[in-house]
Amino acid sequence: MRSLSFLALSCVASAAIVPVSPAGGKIVALVPDAQKKVMDLPTLAERIALFREDREHGGKVIRHDQFWRRAKPVTLKWRATEGETGPWKIEIAKDPGFDGADIRYVSANSDSVKISGGEVFSYTMARPNLEIARTYYWRVTGLGKSPDGKKKGPAVHSGIASFATEDRAPRWIEIEGKVGNIRDLGGWRTADGRRVRQGMAFRGQGLNQNSVTGERQGRNRLTVEDVKYLVGTLGIRTDLDLRNKGETADLSESPLGPGVRLILRSSYGYKGIFGGIGKKTMAENIRVFCDESNYPIYFHCISGADRTGSLAYVLLGALGVPRHDIETDWESTFYPDIPDDIHETEPDYWCRESHLTDGIGRYGKPGDTWQRRCELYLQDCGVTKEEIARLREILLEPAEFRYAP
Repeated sequence: MRSLSFLALSCVASAAIVPVSPAGGKIVALVPDAQKKVMDLPTLAERIALFREDREHGGKVIRHDQFWRRAKPVTLKWRATEGETGPWKIEIAKDPGFDGADIRYVSANSDSVKISGGEVFSYTMARPNLEIARTYYWRVTGLGKSPDGKKKGPAVHSGIASFATEDRAPRWIEIEGKVGNIRDLGGWRTADGRRVRQGMAFRGQGLNQNSVTGERQGRNRLTVEDVKYLVGTLGIRTDLDLRNKGETADLSESPLGPGVRLILRSSYGYKGIFGGIGKKTMAENIRVFCDESNYPIYFHCISGADRTGSLAYVLLGALGVPRHDIETDWESTFYPDIPDDIHETEPDYWCRESHLTDGIGRYGKPGDTWQRRCELYLQDCGVTKEEIARLREILLEPAEFRYAP
């Protein structure tokens, strides 16, 4: 009976709450501006030149951007025209019916700005973790405090506003714990106009520290809320750990909990993926992604850079993502520190990336696409054409959802 009374009261609007922005389908950018500037350059030589210029000018060209390796925050604003002061319940969802909504609570008077004719409140989603090229719906509920912050009244609901996230990869993911460099493998467009599915494969840093002794596993890096988000919201089912036995020691259960399958496989990066053991391991890792029951998958080493980056490079290549985008995605792990890895004697040469481009480039013949060369490399590793086709079937959006180039 109490819940029915509350529902009845909730429908009585004693104050007006009106969404201000973003609304009306406005496009919201998530990729940092400085990263866009780098990624828009067509060649590695130009990207290196930009970082050299930035270094020479004390980081004032691009390094001033505070959002490296994470998404730009999204700020929601609404007007309370009749004195409502919160606290607020904010719902954001891909479904206008708000099924599966991301619900956030904001304390009374949080980040408020008074303007003529009412009061505008703002809430900044510091960790938005939104998908790219998606429409989102949002609304605000005032939970009944009076202007003096004391009297509790009925809940007051706003109308529904919408916005769309920019069609721009990569999709950065941020959590509370000390696990960074997380991003969705999805969102990239392929050369034939399809898109890599979002919410299927995530790459990032190790979920626990490396072992100090080689006998006992390292400390967990995750908070309770991180586990809830990664398992409950993202739905991670498989933890593919690319570290060696000395790093993982006695780790036998994923830091995400017993409900997540842990696959421990000592793997290689860069030149190592083209050797005998490296190719065998690559094939075994690729087969994890050929099994739909493993998804969503989180794959990582310790820093999410080298072994993880090499696997991601091959995966994106086999899916048909253009070479430029594969390279800039790989490079974004290291932004804004590329100049530190440049050989002064070879100004257009970045050694670690060249190990991948030179290795893949040895496959195929002149005129072959980068996708074709990656496929030939995987076949040399022992991956079958049927497995590659299965990989594409799982990780690419259906052909009918092709996008204009």
